[in-house]
Amino acid sequence: MSEVLIKVDHLSKKFCRSLKRSMYYGVTDALKTMVGINYSTDTLRPSEFWSLNGISFELIKGETLGILGANGSGKSTLLRLLAGIFPPDHGKIELNGNIGALIAVGAGFHPHMTGYENIYLNGTILGLTKDRIDEIIDEITDFSEIPEDALNAPVATYSSGMKVRLGFSVAMHCEPDILLVDEVLSVGDIGFKNKAVRKMNEFREKANGLIFISHDLEQMRMICDRVIVLDKGMCVFEGDTEKGCIAYEQIIHKSKMELQEKSKIKIEQSYSKVSFKDSNINLLDIDIVDLNNRNITDVGLNDNLIIEVRFKLNNPIKDLSIYVPIAKESNPFFWCIDLANDINNNTNFGRLEPGNYSVKVTLDKHNLSPGVYLFGTITFRNNKTYETYNKTRIAKMFTVNSGNKKLNRGVVNVNDQWCLTKIK
Repeated sequence: MSEVLIKVDHLSKKFCRSLKRSMYYGVTDALKTMVGINYSTDTLRPSEFWSLNGISFELIKGETLGILGANGSGKSTLLRLLAGIFPPDHGKIELNGNIGALIAVGAGFHPHMTGYENIYLNGTILGLTKDRIDEIIDEITDFSEIPEDALNAPVATYSSGMKVRLGFSVAMHCEPDILLVDEVLSVGDIGFKNKAVRKMNEFREKANGLIFISHDLEQMRMICDRVIVLDKGMCVFEGDTEKGCIAYEQIIHKSKMELQEKSKIKIEQSYSKVSFKDSNINLLDIDIVDLNNRNITDVGLNDNLIIEVRFKLNNPIKDLSIYVPIAKESNPFFWCIDLANDINNNTNFGRLEPGNYSVKVTLDKHNLSPGVYLFGTITFRNNKTYETYNKTRIAKMFTVNSGNKKLNRGVVNVNDQWCLTKIK
């Protein structure tokens, strides 16, 4: 049976949005405790809310667990409870091993002490002797890539990237049984991030436990064995990393749509619309449809992708081209696919008379990787002169689901075959 490093059982934590009420609750709760009065922590008082509510999971030895969720979902609260910074209001945490926490930029550093002094201070807090720190201090400083003169300067003079590098290096080289990492790798240069990822993979291979929080889904995919997705303080998904990333993207998308609805702003109004000339062409809508012409928002991995563009033509036009770019929501400035009927693919509509039109384009086995996708700016042009008639950006998204099929990394799912040959 695998050894359990962390067991969390129905963990809950509440906070108060009002500072005055929070101070009042703190004093009254302390007085009740002093005089032996029992009081319930399971109910909310005015201005209180559940930051975490009923969270349960286990971290197995040698496992890396990712925590995903939108801002305010309870991710950082969870790590602070695990690190012992906050006491829980309900539930319990069982730990089997010492914890190293890297949960904020510069956390645990004394600003007026030098880098060297903070290494010894944090190493001692993590349970190392001075002799042991003496043995590994060169490894710590070399990994951090911080110059000698900076290590002899107060940490208050460090940039956020320098604090992250030093904190991460200390935490990793002090060899905790369990490491908590919260978003800190979002700060700093790409070279150190890649080195940090490799170091965390080495940490995992030593049969240690790692809990990792990040909004970077590619880092999640590279590091985590499985993920937990939090939404409004509750666990809404636990399991496969890829499926968890998709669930997270769907929550983010849903949150955006709800925000737009609450502010009573139509989706189309949240995007800029630019029309040219006399708007001879007007985009009516764009949708993903099935074989029965029904609008859908989810397609399967490697299924046919059918896109329908509906537009109104006010005056006759010849040699019309329609450009439909598709991007992943996590990186909306990188187009995965740029669809177009133009002179190069011998798709010419000829002369079109005024009226409403529907154009469908079908991608056989689209090969898009799982995730949430959006349409870019829909452009109507003349495919010979490249004269632009109309450009419209519309808020329409769709999801690609993996099902149970094998997944590859990247923006497309490639049907790849690998062959290993032993050579002399």
